[in-house]
Amino acid sequence: MRNKYIKVLGVQLKVDLDCDELNEYLIENDSLYKQITKVKELINKKNPDIIALPEMCYIEDMDDYYLKISKNRLIVAGSIYKNGINYTVVFNNKNKYLVRKYNASGAEPMIRFQENTSTDDFIKYHLNEHIFEIKNKKILILNCMEYYAHAYTISRKYEDIFAIICICSNSNQKVFIEESKALHNHSENIYSFVINCISNYQKEEYAKGNTYIYGPIQYHEQDWLKKEGYDIDNHSCSILKLSNNPEYFYGEFTNNFSRFGRSDYYLNNPKNIETGNL
Repeated sequence: MRNKYIKVLGVQLKVDLDCDELNEYLIENDSLYKQITKVKELINKKNPDIIALPEMCYIEDMDDYYLKISKNRLIVAGSIYKNGINYTVVFNNKNKYLVRKYNASGAEPMIRFQENTSTDDFIKYHLNEHIFEIKNKKILILNCMEYYAHAYTISRKYEDIFAIICICSNSNQKVFIEESKALHNHSENIYSFVINCISNYQKEEYAKGNTYIYGPIQYHEQDWLKKEGYDIDNHSCSILKLSNNPEYFYGEFTNNFSRFGRSDYYLNNPKNIETGNL
């Protein structure tokens, strides 16, 4: 039965960022590396199939480590600016991929040099480079505004996508949550893992965390999570939401299950939900 589940570790890092007129930068300091040490411990302990770090949290010195552990595993290692363009960095089966970001907000330097991509063009020209597979499940990886711009339409057109991993450095998760509610009102068997950072941007507070998960969840499991103290929105697909501290979530997820407890094919979903501090 456990093979039916995808094990996901999402990490909400607290970081310091800076920028010039062309690029944004992650400032690598002792605080960041202490959090990364905790992430490595969690990977060893939980053995997740998917690991996701927020936008702007890629550390190039971690390449050898990510490559080493990426066999039969999907690692969304954050993103990095190169020549004025934001790229999501992905490791899968001993390969490294740079996936260009095609939609940006007004706060990003890259918006000054490129037009945002329409949903039709994104699907036609760029969707395939954003899709990876793990355990025969399709995972769509989007970078912040790509989710806000395209996820609703993609989720309704491509019902074979198991989950969307969205990495963010976002100062307003509330509008993303509203977008997720609209998406999941129509698409009940897909997951949204929206991984945000907590950041100081040029020494001023910017992104505020509130990483969250929406997706298929049995109503009684949602009730149990509420009783256990998890922060859950008032929506039938809300699974959990983190605070504005450095935290992680771990869980095991499936979309191939019976919702009826009396069924011979019943699988509890999700399983082994856990959150904690970094």
